[in-house]
Amino acid sequence: MATAQGNAAVKLTLDQDLIRTVQKDGKAAEERVNAPSSVLPGAVLIEEVTAQNVSGKLLTKLRLGIPVPQGTQFAGSVTPTNERWTTQFTALCAGKALDYAEAPLKCTETVDGKSVTRDIKPSEYTNVRWLLGTLKADETLKLSFRVKVN
Repeated sequence: MATAQGNAAVKLTLDQDLIRTVQKDGKAAEERVNAPSSVLPGAVLIEEVTAQNVSGKLLTKLRLGIPVPQGTQFAGSVTPTNERWTTQFTALCAGKALDYAEAPLKCTETVDGKSVTRDIKPSEYTNVRWLLGTLKADETLKLSFRVKVN
């Protein structure tokens, strides 16, 4: 479920569509299948949140978060950071959720009595969040990332 923390004047819609590779004119192309009723392991889905400012005024400092769905793993193609928003992630490290941060995420844990820091693989990310500086009156934004079905 998508959440907009900090303001109820945003209408959120979350869509989950299948991304399929097809041949068009002898070349591989992507095709989007809206709201598939079933998918197979290995399938790639796009998680897309649409945020619409319904307040009639400029909104600032919004946080839009989407969990990576159960039974899937983060596969990338996330709407990247730009001048209007920052893209952040979280994951589990030593059984605890990390604070949101920009990629790459790092985990420091104790292994055989020693403190070890490792990079967390994107496939281990559990949530994606965008920190929006502003959302103009009546503006609609689409933000997304892909997941792979386990």
